[in-house]
Amino acid sequence: MKTYLSGPMSGIEDSNFLAFHKWAALLRAQGHDVVSPAEIQEAGTWELCLRADLREMCNCDAIALMPGWENSKGANLELHVAHRLGMKVIHLPLQFDLVAHLRRQMAFSEKTFGPGSRVQGVCDHIRKELIEVEDEDGPLAEWVDVILLALDGAWRSGATPEQIAAAITAKQERNETRVWPDWRTAPVGKAIEHDRTMETAK
Repeated sequence: MKTYLSGPMSGIEDSNFLAFHKWAALLRAQGHDVVSPAEIQEAGTWELCLRADLREMCNCDAIALMPGWENSKGANLELHVAHRLGMKVIHLPLQFDLVAHLRRQMAFSEKTFGPGSRVQGVCDHIRKELIEVEDEDGPLAEWVDVILLALDGAWRSGATPEQIAAAITAKQERNETRVWPDWRTAPVGKAIEHDRTMETAK
């Protein structure tokens, strides 16, 4: 997606270029083809710069609004034009995009660990990480290792990123409809499982 980066510049040190460069790099890391005013040849006056920026923006599919855009006269004008052109509007900072992350993880993992299902290898690695989770009393970093490995196993099953995201949503919805025992009566340190007697045999 070709994305125009919009945000405050006037009255900010170095025209806020540092922030523009930061957001451009983050968007590019997520696969956006970024057009940034901080990278467009300066045209002189504010009005001439806006003309140059709008020319570039009109060739984009989306506009990404940086924090503080509401107080920028130029960004407000750009957003108005973007609306009229039917461009997608993205508010920064971006929320986590699981599908985009999975595409990135797939590329890294296949290059680093090779192709194929690797079921045994992934499960072995998960077991090692779970031991670290227990030994260190559940720190976030160790849980994240388990999450990434589980996602690695998921895409290696042959599922697409979209299918994985849909399966996670479907499983959560199913869990919410199941009957669960009162957690206060469950043995500490043991798995709490749903009541399978309420399910129809399949």
